[in-house]
Amino acid sequence: MKINFTKKEYQTLLDLLYAADWMLHAHSEEKGDETSAYQELGQKIMAAANEFGMENLIEKNDKTGEIYLNKEFTTNSNIVKHLEKYENATFWEELIERLARRDFIDTYGEMNILQMPINDRFEKEMVFHKKYDEEFGENGLKNIKIMSK
Repeated sequence: MKINFTKKEYQTLLDLLYAADWMLHAHSEEKGDETSAYQELGQKIMAAANEFGMENLIEKNDKTGEIYLNKEFTTNSNIVKHLEKYENATFWEELIERLARRDFIDTYGEMNILQMPINDRFEKEMVFHKKYDEEFGENGLKNIKIMSK
């Protein structure tokens, strides 16, 4: 099978490749076997950069032969802005979720929560979500402190 891409479509494909690689490897030290199929396909896609006049966006590691998207790509690609926006939103959502869950359990106890009807459980936990959502919306991290025991 052969797929033809315009230069703009190839740029978009590189953006998607960058996003996928970031999601798979941003929080791990090494690229493992479980992601090797993605890495191999990514190498194949980046190897075609010359055909689209985009060789300035990639570099090759002389020792390993691995091709990667370079600083020029990350500086000029819109995908990086989308990833930063996603990371920021995820940070706040996850922080609110974890703190609300902690306070919910501290207030009602796990056993009591398990015995609550699902609607009651949801309503009671949402009170904590709302509290943190409002706090962080108004103050960000300004009021977050680590308390000594």
